[in-house]
Amino acid sequence: MRLINIVQSWRLVPVWLRILLLLAGGAKVWGAGIYAGCHFGGKDIRMGLGTFVNRGVFFDGTAPITLGRQVAVGHQVAFITSTHEMGPADGRGGRVYDLPIAVGDGCWIGARATVLPGVTIGPGCMIGAGAVVTKDCEPNGLYAGNPARRVRDLPA
Repeated sequence: MRLINIVQSWRLVPVWLRILLLLAGGAKVWGAGIYAGCHFGGKDIRMGLGTFVNRGVFFDGTAPITLGRQVAVGHQVAFITSTHEMGPADGRGGRVYDLPIAVGDGCWIGARATVLPGVTIGPGCMIGAGAVVTKDCEPNGLYAGNPARRVRDLPA
């Protein structure tokens, strides 16, 4: 997957070839549009039909990442699936563990948002640019801030 990840991220690689390379590496991204400069840290990444991933998106990929259908992902969004337990004072970064991320159908995730391990974003949500999503998001809500919180309801 490492070589595939390097080649697929090049700007000169057309979208259709990028998808084929990622499929060959084990990612399930058929029917998605993925721009250049994205990093795929693993192969357990799934995207639904019509999902669009903009430039420079980071998929940690140490645990499964699932994006539903018609999800729009802005520039340089980070999907982080690995974290640490809190260790003792002489080494706070304790044991590493991984938690999956799931994003429901129809979501829009703004540029440079960060989605942390174990988060589920319900269908129809909007995540504001630069938001840090630390907890699950209920469907059809606008979430913004650090940590992200529900700012308002969106029509279903």
